[in-house]
Amino acid sequence: MALIIAIINGKGGVGKSTVSINLAGALDKKGKSVFLVDSDPQGTVSDWYGSRKKQPVEKLLHKNLFITDAPWNAEKLTAKLKQLSRNYDYVIIDCGPANDSIEKTVLTLSNYAIIPVTPSPYDIRSVKKTIDLIKEGEKLGAIKVKSYLLISRKIVGTVLGREAREALTSFGIPVMKTEISQRIALCESGIEGKTIFEYAPDNPAVEEFKNLRKEVEKWQKQV
Repeated sequence: MALIIAIINGKGGVGKSTVSINLAGALDKKGKSVFLVDSDPQGTVSDWYGSRKKQPVEKLLHKNLFITDAPWNAEKLTAKLKQLSRNYDYVIIDCGPANDSIEKTVLTLSNYAIIPVTPSPYDIRSVKKTIDLIKEGEKLGAIKVKSYLLISRKIVGTVLGREAREALTSFGIPVMKTEISQRIALCESGIEGKTIFEYAPDNPAVEEFKNLRKEVEKWQKQV
């Protein structure tokens, strides 16, 4: 059965799609089969996939990475997830900005949730809404997802990441050891429809996503 991972945060601009795409690529590079679901009505992953289909096949590395070509709503996700779970090692669901209907469905169906947070005081405060949604669902018995915070889009060479880690511990949710930095190559790879592994294999972001993959792989043993 697949490990189902939601990449979620009600706030936009925190790097959810970047994390979803490149974590999926990192898992594929390790030989895992991955299905990447776009559940964001804005269709960021679907747009990325559209650009990807224009690339020469010989320049694309990932052979076990499958992607939705249009955003799925809550009903379609619910209908298809059981079959996906049987056919893939991992299902990664990229969620959009706040949309309680889809978010609640995704959290109900997922084993784990990664909540990317940028290291700024405003974004750290705003993540509380997503955390409260999860905790409310847990109290009602509808959500059993295991949640982790992920520092995302950290500016290289600043102390903001360390300060953010200290601030995030107050929410009572584990903070992943890996931190994803903001890098131009990640933006450029997204425009071209590639993962960072395909676009810039020597970029430091590759090592960051390998480290994220290692943390996620440990979860497989806990299910």
